[in-house]
Amino acid sequence: MKKTITQIFLLLTINTSVVFAHGEDKLGPNGGFVRMPGAFHTEIVPTSSNELKVFLLDMEWKNPSVLNSSVELTFSETKAKCEVKENYYLCEFPKTMDLTKKGKIKLLSQREKLKGNSVIYELPLSLKKETDPHSGHH
Repeated sequence: MKKTITQIFLLLTINTSVVFAHGEDKLGPNGGFVRMPGAFHTEIVPTSSNELKVFLLDMEWKNPSVLNSSVELTFSETKAKCEVKENYYLCEFPKTMDLTKKGKIKLLSQREKLKGNSVIYELPLSLKKETDPHSGHH
């Protein structure tokens, strides 16, 4: 029994550090919020209460690309209108939508023909804080 509890504790500790190794606890290179949908990273940068920039970054958080790429952002069942800019997508929701309020943005993306999994950005946007795996233990 003790061995099983120790194994579970180690597994949870390792998984927590792996999640934060992908950057959800720090800002991205463009000052935005980062998630990892697969073999690349996504970074969203708010520009107004209803508009975001979406960068599709490589594994090292560099080289944003729109070549052979796509994004689809959804908030409250409403899809944003996204257009390609120099090396990012500018995505705009209707002016009646407020991305500073509580909710979730769902992002589906593809970077240079690599399809990513769906990722969720919790609103209001904030950095995820690493939790102490020892907290609550006495």
